[in-house]
Amino acid sequence: EGVERSDLKEGPGHLPGSAPPGQLGNVVISGHRTTYGAPFNRLDELQLGDAVVVETRTTWYTYRVTGLSVVAPTAVEVTFPVPGDAGATPTQRLLTLTTCNPKYSAQTRLIVRALLQTPLAKAPGVLPPALRAGA
Repeated sequence: EGVERSDLKEGPGHLPGSAPPGQLGNVVISGHRTTYGAPFNRLDELQLGDAVVVETRTTWYTYRVTGLSVVAPTAVEVTFPVPGDAGATPTQRLLTLTTCNPKYSAQTRLIVRALLQTPLAKAPGVLPPALRAGA
């Protein structure tokens, strides 16, 4: 939990105040592209329709990419429960991934948007289809 520099040294972080995975609103997760293990190094290679799987202690959440964009670092509206509309009530279960852009620079932010498709309760030997061999 957290997106401060010290949090992101440990890996991707969940923006406090953004929705938890699977809930109505916007789950916002930030990560580095080129340092601290570079967890989002290839984020720019995602394409529309690609699966993004978020794992929690109890559930796998599969989201499908609906858009990619590049914004200014000050564009906080991408993190709103309804991106771009601070006062709106959310009706969708969204995921927003954010990282610095381009690689080796913090000039802009790469934003990947995705929509929840399928939650799957975790159980021994059970993986979401997007993570199974051959998927």
